[in-house]
Amino acid sequence: MAKAKGTILVGIVKYLRKHREPALRLLPPDLHHYLSEKIFLSAWYPEEDLLRLIRARLRLHEGPADEVLEAMGRMTVQGHAEGVYAHLLEGGGRGAATGALWSSQHDSGTLTVERESATTSRLELVGYAHPSREMCRIVEAYVGETLRLAGRAGITAEKLSCAVRGDPQCTWRFTWIARVEAPATKPGD
Repeated sequence: MAKAKGTILVGIVKYLRKHREPALRLLPPDLHHYLSEKIFLSAWYPEEDLLRLIRARLRLHEGPADEVLEAMGRMTVQGHAEGVYAHLLEGGGRGAATGALWSSQHDSGTLTVERESATTSRLELVGYAHPSREMCRIVEAYVGETLRLAGRAGITAEKLSCAVRGDPQCTWRFTWIARVEAPATKPGD
């Protein structure tokens, strides 16, 4: 059974707890314990539960689901950038660090990043046990926010392949505008 780290679940569970009554109606009984039990950040929880919690969270929001999923991806990386995983996100989550961050949060799937040019990277997620449209949007927003925090601008993501559509893996190409550094000035200039 594939598992996800508590750090991934905690934000979703907090939101569901704030909306406890409707969440209880939406969640199947086997997930009700998430609304009352402590979520341990370093503990592993069933990845299937994560997806079901995400879907319940989406049903509580009026408006486009993609907006919520993208916000979840951005908020997750912002939390990681301020917490124990900050060292993995320094410099924009370089390829090896991005893969290490994924494996520290999910025990299935291998995430790799290959730099194609100064302004393009290719990200592949192979062997993830619970591919879903929801996780694809979250991952895409997470990586985009990682690049934004590293000072990149004009970030776009192109989905090249998708396990949900029957492809062997999920693949994205991320493109951005080259970061322009301000020229160094000498004292007195």
